[in-house]
Order: sequence, then structure tokens, then C-alpha cells
Amino acid sequence: MAGNIIDRCIGKYCKIVTKEPGEEKIHVVTGIVKDIDHDDGFITIESHQGIGCLNIKTIVAIKPSNKKYQ
Repeated sequence: MAGNIIDRCIGKYCKIVTKEPGEEKIHVVTGIVKDIDHDDGFITIESHQGIGCLNIKTIVAIKPSNKKYQ
């Protein structure tokens, strides 16, 4: 994904769809985008499951949402 598209999502509640290489299933993560590390290629997300990292190269789609994180 392009860097400037993901940068606009920092601090917003988003729905992120990822697909790992070699897998057929997709994974959906919803939460607040906390930080983006362009050098290493990771995005940090805070969801109801906790804080996690996703590889930027595996992101298929990202959609900001109007829901508030609880």
C-alpha cells in the first residue's frame, strides 16, 4: 500500500484486511492505528485483543470507520 494512504489513518479506528503469502484465507483486524514504521514495513494497531503489528506488504485493504474504539 502507498505510504501516504496509510499515514492518513494514524489515530483513526480502521478495518484492515490482510492476506499472508501462501495462504488462501484473509484476516480482518479492526482497531486504532497507533504507529507506522516505514523503514521496517510494520503498522502498529490497538484492538480489543491488544496491541499488535502487521506487515504493510500483506495489507490488501484498509478502511477508516466512524465507530469509536471501546
